[in-house]
Amino acid sequence: MQSIARQPSTDFPAPDFALADRTFVVGNLAHWSAEGRSVVPFDNVQFIDLRCLTAELFDTFSPDLILSPLFGDGFDAIDVAQRLVALGYQGRYRAISENMPDIGMVIKEVRTQAEGLDFDLLALPPLDRK
Repeated sequence: MQSIARQPSTDFPAPDFALADRTFVVGNLAHWSAEGRSVVPFDNVQFIDLRCLTAELFDTFSPDLILSPLFGDGFDAIDVAQRLVALGYQGRYRAISENMPDIGMVIKEVRTQAEGLDFDLLALPPLDRK
């Protein structure tokens, strides 16, 4: 008998990335904490503010994957992408959003503004807020 945890989901397509050895989640940590979200690091995941993306941080931790909201408090994916390119980041960057009417246009715009960066958009289904 196969366990439920091992059965593939047919509701959503598989993401285009595997779990990374070192992942940074970029956002406004003070805001997230105020909303009651956990920003405590776990396993190989670190939560950081955009201003903390520095060459020194990359030299120390070398993340394989960067995640952020498409639109954050005071920044967007283009801001993150351009900073990553300026820092010479060679890993994957994925922005997360919901309710995107034209995902292809958003991906093209970010890739144009941050040439050479491995960028993609993870579009989540909208939350049922009833």
